[in-house]
Amino acid sequence: MKQELPAKYYLAHFRELIEFVSSKCIHLLEPKHEVFIAKINQLDEQSQCMLARVYSRKPYLVQAQSLNYEEIASPHQAIYTLKTAGILFEPNELHYAQLLTHLTKPSLVELLSSYPEQISFKKSAAKGVLVDIACAFFNDCPQELAPLYSQYVINSRSDFYEYFEFLFAGKLSRGDVNHQNRFVMRDLGLTTTREGHSESLSRFETLNEAQSNYLLNRCRLTFKNITDENDYFPLASQVLLQVAHGAIAVALKNKLLVRLYRQLKGVDSELAFSLLEACMDDSEAQEIQIREQYRLGNKEWVKARLDAIIENPLTDDLLYFADDFLMRKFNKKTRSRLSAMLADTQCVLEIDELYRGEVEQGVNDYYTHQGMQVFNTENTLWQSLFGLVFWHELFIESPYPPCNEFDIYPQVLRLDNFYEAQKTQINDRLAQCQTPQALLNLVCKNAAQYFEQPNGLFRWHNELLQPLEALILNSPIKALITHLTKMSKHYSQLKDGYPDLMVINNGQVHFEEVKAPGDKLRRNQLTTIDNLKNVGFEVHIAAVKWFVDPNRVYSVVDIETTGGLKGGNRITEIGLVKVQHGKVIDSWTTLINPQRHIPGFISSLTGISDSMVYNAPVFAEIVQPLLDKLTGTIFVAHNVNFDYGFIKKECEMAGHFFKMPKMCTVVESRKAFKGLKSYSLGNLSSHFNLNLTSHHRALADATATAELLLLIQQSQTNE
Repeated sequence: MKQELPAKYYLAHFRELIEFVSSKCIHLLEPKHEVFIAKINQLDEQSQCMLARVYSRKPYLVQAQSLNYEEIASPHQAIYTLKTAGILFEPNELHYAQLLTHLTKPSLVELLSSYPEQISFKKSAAKGVLVDIACAFFNDCPQELAPLYSQYVINSRSDFYEYFEFLFAGKLSRGDVNHQNRFVMRDLGLTTTREGHSESLSRFETLNEAQSNYLLNRCRLTFKNITDENDYFPLASQVLLQVAHGAIAVALKNKLLVRLYRQLKGVDSELAFSLLEACMDDSEAQEIQIREQYRLGNKEWVKARLDAIIENPLTDDLLYFADDFLMRKFNKKTRSRLSAMLADTQCVLEIDELYRGEVEQGVNDYYTHQGMQVFNTENTLWQSLFGLVFWHELFIESPYPPCNEFDIYPQVLRLDNFYEAQKTQINDRLAQCQTPQALLNLVCKNAAQYFEQPNGLFRWHNELLQPLEALILNSPIKALITHLTKMSKHYSQLKDGYPDLMVINNGQVHFEEVKAPGDKLRRNQLTTIDNLKNVGFEVHIAAVKWFVDPNRVYSVVDIETTGGLKGGNRITEIGLVKVQHGKVIDSWTTLINPQRHIPGFISSLTGISDSMVYNAPVFAEIVQPLLDKLTGTIFVAHNVNFDYGFIKKECEMAGHFFKMPKMCTVVESRKAFKGLKSYSLGNLSSHFNLNLTSHHRALADATATAELLLLIQQSQTNE
């Protein structure tokens, strides 16, 4: 529910942050930070309000006359107080270029027009051109801008306040999502926070750790904002010199070094390789080095490095790479490990080409038609199982509790030391789950107790437990426990790359990684699939081969509604005509009570009135018969997204998932019958003499659309 913002909410957030830093992060502050906090605490409320407002702005320069707010009675006095305290400053001659860049185009034109004899320019020129002209002129006389300097204040948030925000959040944003905005979103009820979090904690133990993380985050933002390629060189030097304290800082520095390498490898290969060499225990950097050195012909160095990795691999992923690269490049084998896995686990499935773009759904339906139970799972299945099994260890009994209400991702997973930090608790927890029912009971208990609490691992929904129950009750318990143990030890490696589908057949579970023609198996998928297979799960790689199914059943649908899709409109009537082998094989229709008034102009159009639907069933009462009729068919409609969108929305409101392949007769008509003036159903019916007896009634429109579909199919056959 949306909350009302307090009258001085910016000031409240400002004080909340200063109090947090003063009480919880005093060990992470330098003397200059403490002096700054002391100055803030001596300010009157009006001046604190003004400073909070200035710091909420994005630009480096803020126009003083724009700082007028309801909660600040005397803005000029507040600004004067802040200047006197040495917290805010006016720009001076050193800031002339920033000032000129900040000006709007009309202001620049007005300024340049003041010097008609010295400056020649076109008013129609782009702002960037005008800025360059102004900078070139005022470079020799920046004192000429003195009247403008006094109209601005420098937004000095990056001097101290940005560091305070970083201590709270653990990361820096590009200005659009800062500390203030985060709290505003919380107060409005628009962002997820951890309920019941009573005390905020420091996220860093030492000043060195905090500052190295902060400085590397500033480098990360600098990298994102670079527009001139020459700026990568000084940034590379800066990152190389920056010492990383702590696991998070090391990971961030490695990531920056690899990104900088990619930018500089074509310009300065020596510097680029030095960036890779500076990475500490980073698998991505090692892989890049090996590939590049092999390309350069340094095969002995490459072989020695590959042997070293195989002897002591950082990760399974790097081990698979080294093993595969050594086999292909030095043992002269033609098949890589990826190719071998594809060949060994591959099964070719012929799937109707209507599922192009929805290939997983095509394989899902393929197995469903054979009587198997199928779930679209990917990473969510294992992340939710992991989170629910270890909920207490991750969120309640963790040695690394969340630092504040916004922290919803467990710190132990970010640090990748979950098992190391809580080995005894993890083993005890798994020892309680030695039967499928015991494991299921734990999962259900935690799901019921902590439902909808933010967790950073998975999204809560009403059907979350269905695939988990199927997995637990149809899998070898030893395989489940072993894989959960591996996830606790190597979560960063095993958090993703899981197969697309889980299939239950005669009480046995297997997984399907679906690959359409041209798709490739990624290495993280190889890592995860290998791990699943090694603990005892059956995993298939379903290589899809497209074909046109001659036995397709088309469900031609038309609906009538209370109005357009927006504004809570509902369905009043559904008509359905089934077509197979060029013939109509079934038809069905029903009125539906939309549970809202049908507007008069809609009743005039469709002939359906409130009285007609008064005793009709509501959608929830017909949803199951409708889904039974649609299952295993192709959803067809004239302007299909309208009908499909309404039915999908109604199904979701009734608690049913809805997804099926669809076809639009408007699109297909344009392909089959080119050059017609109109492709509306009414005009097509007139043109082709279709049986449209009662336009804007569902079954009549569905019948005409079915006839149109048959004409389209005939035209395709004759081609």
